[in-house]
Amino acid sequence: QTRSAALHDLLAAFVARVPALFVFVFVLFIAAVVVRVLHRFGAYLRGELKAKPRRVAPAGALAFAEIVLKYIIYIVALVAAVLGSIRALPASDQSAIQQTVGVIPGIEPIALLGILAGLLAIVVADRFVDSIFEDMKHHGAKFSPRALDELKSVARYAVWIIGAVVLLFIILALVLSGDRLVIFAVGFVTLMIALAFFAFSPIQNALAGFTLMRTDPFDVGQRIKIGDELVGDVLGMTLSLTTVRTLRNEIVQVPNTRLLQTSVVNFSRSKPYAIFVEVPMGFEVAHDRVKALLLQAAAETDGIVKERPAEVFGKEIEGASILYQLFAYTDQPERMKEIKSALVFRVQELFAAANIRPVGPASSR
Repeated sequence: QTRSAALHDLLAAFVARVPALFVFVFVLFIAAVVVRVLHRFGAYLRGELKAKPRRVAPAGALAFAEIVLKYIIYIVALVAAVLGSIRALPASDQSAIQQTVGVIPGIEPIALLGILAGLLAIVVADRFVDSIFEDMKHHGAKFSPRALDELKSVARYAVWIIGAVVLLFIILALVLSGDRLVIFAVGFVTLMIALAFFAFSPIQNALAGFTLMRTDPFDVGQRIKIGDELVGDVLGMTLSLTTVRTLRNEIVQVPNTRLLQTSVVNFSRSKPYAIFVEVPMGFEVAHDRVKALLLQAAAETDGIVKERPAEVFGKEIEGASILYQLFAYTDQPERMKEIKSALVFRVQELFAAANIRPVGPASSR
C-alpha cells in the first residue's frame, strides 16, 4: 500500500507537469517546421526545385540570410518554450523557481507578435535592398555590375546583422531587468569596438576593394601587371582580395590596399600593347642594317600586329656601341610571353644569318 501511494504521487506529479513538457516540445516543433519551410523557400529562390522563380537569388547571400534567420527562429522559440513551459508548471514549482532565480518574466502575446513583426520587417528589408541594387545594376552606369553585386551582399548582411541585434535586445528586454540589460548593452558595445579594432585591416581592404570596383581598372580574365614584376591574369576579385594567376601558373592573392598603392598596367585594355627588345651593337655595323633586321624580325613573328608598324630607335650610346630599341605591338596580351620569346629568337636567327653579333647582352621587357 505504501508503494502504491508513492507510485500514485509520482504519477500525479508527472501528470501535473505534462502540460509544461507539451508546451516546450510543441513550441520547438513549430520552430522546426518554420525552419523547414524556410529552407524549402530558400531552395526555391536558388532555383533548386522543379518550380523556378523568375529570377534566381544569389546563392551566397541567400545561404547567409537563411542561416541567420534559422538561428533567430530557434533562439526565439527556445526562449518562448522555456518561459511558456515554466508558466504551465504547477504553482508550487513556479514559487520554487521564483525563490531561486527571481521573478519569472512573462511573454505577452503582443510581445510575440512584435518579434514576429520584426522578423517580417527584416525579410522585407532584405528583399527591398536586393531590388534596389538590381535596379541600379540595370539602369545605373556609375558602378560596375561586379561592384553592385559586392555592395548588395554587404548591404544584405548588414540588414540581417542589424535586425538580429535588434531582436536580441528585444528578447533580452523581456527576460532581463533594466540594470542587467544596461550592463549587457555596455559589454556588447565594448565587444563590437574591440572587434572593429582588430578588423581594421580587413575593413581597410574592403574599402580599397570598393574603390577599385568603382574605378574599374580591370576585369576578371584580363592580364595585368602589378608594380614592376607581378604579371598575371585576374581570376577573381572580392572586397578585400584580388586573385591573380601568374605566368608561372602560380595563384597569388593580392590585398586590395596594395593595388591602390602601386601602379597597375592593364595589358588587355592596352591594345595594341608594345613589346620592347633592346640590342647593343658596335659602331662598325651600319644603323640602317640593324634597323632593317629588327623590323624584319618583327614582321616575321606570329602575334605581332601589322596595323601598327614596328619601330626602331637608337636609345643611347654605351661606350663603343649603340643601344637599339625595337618597339613591336601585339593585340594578344594573354600570349605576350610567348610572342616576346618568339621575337627574341627571330632576332637571334636573323643576326646570326647576317653574321652580326651584338656586343653585349640583349634585354627585353
